[in-house]
Amino acid sequence: MRASSPIEALTAEQTAALDRYRARWLAIRRSTAPCDRAAAEQGVRLAYQAAELKPPSRIIWCDGPVDLSDRASLASRTEGPNVKSAVIDRPRRQVAARVRARLRARIRAQVERAVNPADALIASVVDAVVQGTGTAHDGRSLLSRLQRSRPLSWRGTLNVLLGRDGFRYSAAGPAELSWLGPYEYVRDVLGLKEETALLLGLWQVAMNVGWLQPHEHTCWLSERPKVLRSDAEARLHHASGPALRFADGWSVFAWKGVEVPRWMIEQPATITLAAIDAESNVQLRRCMIEIMTPQCFVALGGARKIAADETGVLWRRIWFNYDIWSAVEVINATPEPDGTHKHFFLQVPANVQTAREAVAWTYGMRADEYANVMVRT
Repeated sequence: MRASSPIEALTAEQTAALDRYRARWLAIRRSTAPCDRAAAEQGVRLAYQAAELKPPSRIIWCDGPVDLSDRASLASRTEGPNVKSAVIDRPRRQVAARVRARLRARIRAQVERAVNPADALIASVVDAVVQGTGTAHDGRSLLSRLQRSRPLSWRGTLNVLLGRDGFRYSAAGPAELSWLGPYEYVRDVLGLKEETALLLGLWQVAMNVGWLQPHEHTCWLSERPKVLRSDAEARLHHASGPALRFADGWSVFAWKGVEVPRWMIEQPATITLAAIDAESNVQLRRCMIEIMTPQCFVALGGARKIAADETGVLWRRIWFNYDIWSAVEVINATPEPDGTHKHFFLQVPANVQTAREAVAWTYGMRADEYANVMVRT
């Protein structure tokens, strides 16, 4: 590879392209489109070749990452050892070293921040999937699955039980492959084709699979999710169905980023004050109140009025485990089309004592600061 002078700064056109590549890789990570299996399999072969490995003799498609984990957990010695490090990690290090020689550190940081920012939604998906791979569809634990699987060596069994060869470490998905985005930008926009040539197969894989688990002789690939729903803050959320669902039926029900039992979403009418009181998980209790709606919770006697003034009404509920729910009820000054005024409930810290203090907190102000603003307006 011939030596070239390092790139000192991005041009205006190159800077403008950063947004395009960020959007492109965001769409790749969050895609629910069916995978292009032929393209994915070609990418796998190229990636193995770049890692100086023979292409896998078998490529097995799965309906989702949990299905992939279930199948891969039955792997015998004929599948060969896991080669994720050789296929993914080693090329990443090699390309990073070559790109470092061509780009100043501040340029590399600029590209990384712009093209591959933190993606909380996909991080939540990965966490849910990793948890889901610990339990089979029929509810059996990982240990019971191992007991009914093909015999493993004592070392292999120990590695799985200790998480050393668990799904998080042996497979790769949209979050683990998102680092490829900045290098695609570097190749396409900055012209570093020779430096990034090792990644041609991995790019093709990342664009056409959900998850992969590469072994020496067998590579398992999974489809993308069929459903991926989020709220305006990019949290896993769907008010009437699964927020995440794969073709194998494995699903996650979530409310504003919190995984909840299926019945809370599909049968919201069964949420009662007694059910809320019986729930020991604070996060789930908050979700139940929100699904029921705070207005209904208060109307049914779930909370006690603490204070009221011209700004609104402060409501509070204290449970025996010292969990405290506080919310201020305010009225929208703008009337609805039918002439009524909509009531809003805003959750506030447990230590506020007045409605004015609670409303002020929602604006990031003290009660006296908010009072002065009210006087001026």
